[in-house]
Amino acid sequence: MDYHKHYSLLVNKALGREKPNCYTEKHHIIPKCMGGTDDSSNLVVLTAREHFIAHQLLAMTYPAHHGIVHAAKIMMGNSRYTSREFEWIRVLAVKTS
Repeated sequence: MDYHKHYSLLVNKALGREKPNCYTEKHHIIPKCMGGTDDSSNLVVLTAREHFIAHQLLAMTYPAHHGIVHAAKIMMGNSRYTSREFEWIRVLAVKTS
């Protein structure tokens, strides 16, 4: 699966719509740990679910990048996730430490 393609599709969909009428979060399109800035051109408004998925897709795209994997791990927090997701992100976090 082309995770980067799916990440791009998610971001582009969000960029091309009006702000959703629900809880949203700002997301760095190019993550700060990869040289992204706080400029408005590098920010997109995502729903909480989209934001969670965006971080998972980034971690799947860059599984050896400590900053990306750490951000996905933080994003998962204490939310309900499957054991496979939990195991996957924990293993990646340890591998990239």
